[in-house]
Formats: sequence, C-alpha cells, structure tokens
Amino acid sequence: MKNKYLLLLKMQLYNLFGINRILHSHSKKEKQRSMALGGIFILVIGLMIAYSTIISISLASIGAVNVLPTISALVCSLITLILTFLKSSGVLIGLRDYDMIMSLPVKNLEVVLSRLTMVYLTNLLISVIVMLPSVVIFGINSEVEISGSAIFLLSILFLPVIPMIVSLGLGVLIYAVSSRSKHKNILSLVLNTLIVLLIVAASTKAQSMDSDEILNIGILLSDMANKLYPPAGLISEAVERQNWLYFLTFVGMSVLISVIFVGVVAHFYQKMNTAAFSHSATKFEGKILQVSSPIKAMYKREFDRYFSCTIYALNSSIGMVLLFVAALLLLFISPEALEQQSNIAGLSQMLRQVLPLVISVFITMTSTASASLSLEGKNRWIMCSVPVRTIDIFNSKIAVNLTVICPFALISAVLLGFKMGISLKQAILLCIVPMIYACFISVLGMYMNVKFPKYDWTSEYYAVKGGAISVLATMGAGMSSSLIPLSICIVFQNISSLIMVVTSILLLIFSLLLYKQLQLYQLYEI
Repeated sequence: MKNKYLLLLKMQLYNLFGINRILHSHSKKEKQRSMALGGIFILVIGLMIAYSTIISISLASIGAVNVLPTISALVCSLITLILTFLKSSGVLIGLRDYDMIMSLPVKNLEVVLSRLTMVYLTNLLISVIVMLPSVVIFGINSEVEISGSAIFLLSILFLPVIPMIVSLGLGVLIYAVSSRSKHKNILSLVLNTLIVLLIVAASTKAQSMDSDEILNIGILLSDMANKLYPPAGLISEAVERQNWLYFLTFVGMSVLISVIFVGVVAHFYQKMNTAAFSHSATKFEGKILQVSSPIKAMYKREFDRYFSCTIYALNSSIGMVLLFVAALLLLFISPEALEQQSNIAGLSQMLRQVLPLVISVFITMTSTASASLSLEGKNRWIMCSVPVRTIDIFNSKIAVNLTVICPFALISAVLLGFKMGISLKQAILLCIVPMIYACFISVLGMYMNVKFPKYDWTSEYYAVKGGAISVLATMGAGMSSSLIPLSICIVFQNISSLIMVVTSILLLIFSLLLYKQLQLYQLYEI
C-alpha cells in the first residue's frame, strides 16, 4: 500500500506544480510560464510572511505576546477552512481522471489518502507562513520556557487537520445531498455559496467588539477564539502551561477525526463519484427545434457550462454575492451608526466619495472569462471546428462574465446609493465606473486565458484555481486596478471624482486595445 500511495501522491505533486512540464517540455514559452508562476508564488509567500511578522511584532510590542498562540491558531484555521472549502468539490469527487485512477490496481483508501495528503501539504504550507513568524516572536519575547515554544512549533503540523476535514466533510455532504437532485449542480452551487457566507459571517463577527485599547482587543479575540474554537484553546493552554498532555489531546483529536473521515469517504468513494458523473433520466418529448443565431447559441452553451461546474461558478461569483449581501445588510445600518461603530471619523462621507471604487473592488474579484477557455479541456476541438468566428466565441464568454456581474452590481449600487444619500454626480459615477470595471475585467480575463490556457487538467479545480496563470494574473491585475485608485481617493478625497474619471477612461482605452488583440487571434492555431 505504501508504494502505491506514494506514487499517487507523487503524480499529484507533479501535476500541481507543473514539474513534468518543466522537466520534459521542449517549449521555452512553456518553461517561461512555469517560471513566471513560480516567481509569483514566491512573491506571494514573501508578502504573507512579512505581513504575519508585522502583526506578531505589533502584538508583542504592546505586551500581548501571550495571545499569539491563540490568535495565530485561529487565523490559520479560518484561512484553511475557507480555502479548503472553496476547492473541496474538486479534491475527492468529480475528477476527470477518476476512471483512469480506479482502473489501476489501487484501493479506495490509497486514493483518498493521497488526495487528502495533497490538500494537507498545501494547508501545511499556509500554516507555516502564518504561524512560524508568531512562533519565533513568541519564543523571543515570552517568558515561557523552551518546552512551551516547542509545543507551539509542533502544533503547526497538526493545526490544519481539523479545519481541513471540516471543509472537505461539508463539501462531501453537499455532493451527497445535491447528487440526488435533478438540478444537482445548481443545488450544489447554492449550498456551497451559503456555507461560504456562513464562514465569512463567522470570521467577521469579531468586528462587533468594542475596545479602546489594542491590547484589550487582542485579549478579547483570544478569549473569543478559546470559546468558539476549542482546539485553539487547547494549544494556548498547552503552550502557556507547558503541558504536553493538552498538546497530545489536541493531536489525538486531529488524528481521530482524520481516521473517521478517511474511513467513511473510502467506503463510499465509488458510490459518490458514480453519483457525481451520473445524469438524471428525463422523459423525451418531441418538440420543434429552436433556431438561434451562432452568437446566441454559443452564449447559451457557455452559460450552461458555467452552471455545470460548481467550483467554477462559486469561485467566479462569490465576489458579487458578497457585494449583494453587504448591500442588503447595510440597509439596516445607518452610515452614522457605522461610523460610530468603527470609530473612524468622517467614514460615512468618505464612503460616499469612493463608493464606485468600493463596488469595483468586488467586481474585479469576478472573472468567469479567465478560466472559460481552459475549461474546454479535451473538448476544445469543438470550438475550433464550429462554423463561427473566433471573436464570436470570445464574445460569448465575455457576455457570460458581464451577465454574472451586471445584475448584482447594479442592484447593489442602487441599494447602497439610496442608503448613503449620494448626490447626482456621485450617482452618475456609481453607474458608470463599476460598468467600465466590469467590461475591463471581462476582456482582461479573456485575454489572459487566451495567452495562458491550461487544457491538460485532471480536475476542474486546476483550471479554475490550482496554479492557473490566467486566473492569478487576472485577479492580481484586476484587484490592483481597483485598490490602487481607491487608496489614492481615500488620501485625496477632494479630487476623488477626477481620479475615478481618469481611471475609468484609462481602463476603457486599455480594454479596447485588449479586445483588438482578441480579434486577431485564431483558435485553430492552438
């Protein structure tokens, strides 16, 4: 079993990091893409380590070093919980290489263990990034003996386990429930979205606390974490009291939950995947065939593809869902109350000035087009052979992105504008600026996916999230295009309208230039 398990794990590692491409590809362009992705990955890790170090040093400098174990454990668990859940539907169930894997002389247990180990290693990297700076700062500034610091350091190995199992368990449960439904993909999308909203709501609950001292806030966060998440409390007690029994209890909990989960999933693994790939029988009725234009037909096909992939729909629409939920919640909170609760003077006026860019930040998180071409996968020959222009195929994919963005953005803009009591000039900007950003992120995502397609995926997760350069580049460029002007507008509020107008014009020109490049591209050249 050991050798087969290691071979399966090795195969997944090669696929995730593109090691096979680097070693065996003779294309310089392919190697350059892999190196670029590796550079971005290292840069992100460096920024996260720097950010974690700054927070840890800040807490230590104000005398809150004792809350570092609890807070770092809570933050690490929340990150693991959210990120694992977002990719849970593409880890164990619905894999494109399922038939190939199960045709090998391997057991369900070996397959499940190799998949879980891959997720664990990814989350372990996140844990090291988040917690290692805290461990170092804690060891330097705390009065706890070396055994306490050793417990804190060893807890990194086991901390991702429980939130990872919880997220994957929710994903498996959602698949089990939705697979019995005729519209299982839509039901799965709805359930996944609700779970993400609940996780986000739980992670932001700490904002309701009142405190005038940063130290008191840290203590309150620590106390809340101990109550809401007992494993964080066990780690804190183990480190503070230098009690190895508490630590071993935490380890035992993690191992026991993992064993139970692996055993259950391995037992029902084939049944769950069979249900995921099965299609409900429908009664055939003879109807008159409907005829539509090529663009409309491609749009319908693309829209159906969008809802057929849960991880694709969830990751590309969660930004707009969060925007809409935030707009609904703010209907019940006055701007003045929000200003008093946040203790930020002039917050309501500042929000009125920069509201178009705030909405645009959520819009730049939403790009269905950045993965739409890659998701064609082995069926890409279809779009290369249909009797339509290449630009029409791109237009259909861009149109789906706009369809996802525009309704949520417009409704949210109306609700927020009504609640904030904006002026006529601000209302005009509130309508125009987000729509320009919607066009920009749609065209940018399509252009990036044309330049950096990823067709050789074994799970849709790898086309949507796992190392897809087009998705990462679109997200990074899009967020930068909205966050940088937003920061400038906050600093220079008296000319915020001018900044937004200039930014919108530049983005519109850039979008037109990218669209011109898309018109020159031919899919049959792939």
